[in-house]
Amino acid sequence: MRLLSRKEEMILLAIWKLQGNAYGVTIREYIEEMSGVKWLFGAIYNPLGRLVDMEYVEAYDSDPLPERGGRRKTLYGLTKDGKVALERIRELQAAMWTDVPPLTEEA
Repeated sequence: MRLLSRKEEMILLAIWKLQGNAYGVTIREYIEEMSGVKWLFGAIYNPLGRLVDMEYVEAYDSDPLPERGGRRKTLYGLTKDGKVALERIRELQAAMWTDVPPLTEEA
């Protein structure tokens, strides 16, 4: 299992936090809200496609929605492997930050 990129990590976290309401628009809005940085849709969909290919994320269709003229949304959820990848990157980051000297000290 390879390490997640920062973008992949943020997308997986957004999907997990959105719990059943994770689709392209909500994932993008959540990341923008949390980071304060504007994201293009390509910045979401390209890594999202890789995450689906790696089987860290599953894609499924919503029920038909009247407000969308009966069209469905593609929703995303984490797989077991996606959860393992997120836990692994969290543990690695915690280990990397352990015993780091304060960053406010003069060099």
